[in-house]
Amino acid sequence: MAAVNYILILLGVIVTLIGVISIFFPGLTKIINAPGGPRVKSIIAIIVGIIIFFIGLLVNIPIN
Repeated sequence: MAAVNYILILLGVIVTLIGVISIFFPGLTKIINAPGGPRVKSIIAIIVGIIIFFIGLLVNIPIN
């Protein structure tokens, strides 16, 4: 795996954690740039974080 894959995995985990934490603390949803209410923003962040995480795991991004 290249460094880009590790960065994508780490970014996916961070975005997912922000989404999960913002479910319990709705004030945190101010940093999530998505339409809708606080709960919708949290769910969108969780879904996007999981997608980024799986892209980092499944897609091998080569670096020259």
